[in-house]
Amino acid sequence: MKIYYGMAQWQHPAWVNWLYPSSLPAAERIARYSQVFSTVEVGSTFYTKVDQAQLLRWYSVVSDDFRFAFKAPQTVTHRLFDRPWRDIVEDWRVFMVSLQPLQSKLGPTMLQFPAACDERLLERIMLLCDLWDLSAPLSVETRHLAYFDKTGHESLLLKGLAEKGVNRVIMDSRPVFSTQAYCDSLVDAQKKKPRVPCHPVATSSHPVVRFIGHPDLALNDKWLDQWAAKLSQWLAAELTPTVFVHSSDNIAAPTLAATLDQKVQRLCGDYQPSLQLPQSQEQASLW
Repeated sequence: MKIYYGMAQWQHPAWVNWLYPSSLPAAERIARYSQVFSTVEVGSTFYTKVDQAQLLRWYSVVSDDFRFAFKAPQTVTHRLFDRPWRDIVEDWRVFMVSLQPLQSKLGPTMLQFPAACDERLLERIMLLCDLWDLSAPLSVETRHLAYFDKTGHESLLLKGLAEKGVNRVIMDSRPVFSTQAYCDSLVDAQKKKPRVPCHPVATSSHPVVRFIGHPDLALNDKWLDQWAAKLSQWLAAELTPTVFVHSSDNIAAPTLAATLDQKVQRLCGDYQPSLQLPQSQEQASLW
């Protein structure tokens, strides 16, 4: 019974003297992060080709049970309309080759498609899934509303992913859109985060959740309760969920993750907590 919890980043200015001491060099923070969290979204691979030596350095400093969730390059996921298919496939293959030495510490690699990627591209999404040849799990995130109709194209997407053993990424942005944007971080989040229906359907053994929390922590409780119940169901079904917790400014994301894990523990008597945050800045500085 394991839940992998992580953030969308492994360092944040507000986490200094909490998750890691200020004296710790920035290059060493991922190792400290991996002592608290069990996974992380790596978005840098979406924007650019990360040097292989850098990937291996990250791999070498985290614990053996840590899992990286790398995002596929945007040249693969965001250029399906305007690039030759052979070029997309080549970039996908090159990316997979770069991940091969890291397989023992790979979580669900993410194919994250933009809102412009509509039902006309479903076949290409499925073909990219077919090309996946690593032993680690693969996940797919779609943002076009055609994939949230509960019938039609969503049914085709879910059926295709389930047949291929690919996990659907479940986006839950309800909290961050639950109030008007009364601060800068909410304004920014509501501009950038997708507002799509939350359909918590697992299509394979490693379901992926991306939870976008509200900066007013108490407002998240009802959704965290729902997720604690769903995660408990998945654990009972012997699935291994990965949960990436964001907040509008990501400062409180670790706290939200710990709160969710505590709620799961209360529902599952045999569940051993997956996440324990430092209790204070003083304790963190003693690590």
